Amino acid sequence: MPHLKVKTPYGKISFEYTICTPRSNTADSIDPNLPVVLWFHPLAFPYVFHCQFSNPLLRKFNLVVFSLRSHGNTEADEFPEGYTVEDAAQDVLSFMDTLNLPPSHFVAMDYGSPIALNIAITDPDRVQSLFIISHTCEEEPPDAREGYQELYESWCSSILGPTEVDFERMKETGYGFAQFMFSNKVSKLGQAMSDISFPLAQKHWGFHGLKNYRIGFLDFLLNRRSNTTKALSCIKCPVQLVYGTDDIAYTQKYTEDFLQALKQAGVDTSLLIVPGAPHFVVVDFSEHIDPALHDFIMKNESRTVPDITYEVVSPWQKKFESVGWDPEGLYDSDDDLLFSYPLQDSN
Repeated sequence: MPHLKVKTPYGKISFEYTICTPRSNTADSIDPNLPVVLWFHPLAFPYVFHCQFSNPLLRKFNLVVFSLRSHGNTEADEFPEGYTVEDAAQDVLSFMDTLNLPPSHFVAMDYGSPIALNIAITDPDRVQSLFIISHTCEEEPPDAREGYQELYESWCSSILGPTEVDFERMKETGYGFAQFMFSNKVSKLGQAMSDISFPLAQKHWGFHGLKNYRIGFLDFLLNRRSNTTKALSCIKCPVQLVYGTDDIAYTQKYTEDFLQALKQAGVDTSLLIVPGAPHFVVVDFSEHIDPALHDFIMKNESRTVPDITYEVVSPWQKKFESVGWDPEGLYDSDDDLLFSYPLQDSN
């Protein structure tokens, strides 16, 4: 995957990113005649939008995705103390400016959602529409705060030294995170995503990365506060929220409260409920997400965009195949979430 070097007020970053166009999985630039859809990934899973990027319904657009600091193969200076959602948004704006991206449709999930929301508040003309899946835009609820604190402490306790790791404790931490994100129902595709993402977590959040882990994970989540009505009223674009009813990390009320906060601020907002879906809705419920996303973009897009009828391939297809994933039936057991050791090659 290509990299884009940027300078921000918070240090230098070499963003891993991908541009997909109707004709290319790894384009050098966007097609200026087509809408741009910018994707903000969740915590620890930078390649989670695999299904969406292999769907012709969505590949009719320019799809641009990047890995945030301390994720994927993005390389960056250390997080500064007190790094916030606002700081992360400035990082993304620097990325957009360096890549010369026009105003775009934003798709954000989990960890990426408050970052995308902040840009819609502070730079509303950059955002044509905002599609938020499994939002974490409001202050973390008590149960989620407790869960993240436990995961943080468990991960840190598994790292005994520069070269020493308590494998079993680290696996327990991974399993706990899987319960949060997949509601303890890990599919073949979710298994493959975990096998790809876990070594990347080891790389970024190993012994020498524990400071980044604290700042970019625990502090970033637990220090976040809800936006005021005045701030939300700055949003100019329509917002679509998505919630899965099997999300054990966040209640439906958490999303409904955010819906009401947006409406109270005068934002054109709607909510899509996906029955039976976990927090990571996009992995196994793409048949619900993709058509809704397509229609939402087109509703907020003035240009006519031709459909494509040929097959397209996800830019991460080879990554998934490299860990044994096969949509035809490898990974026959979905019962257990397995992690690989030692560190795998994530390129």
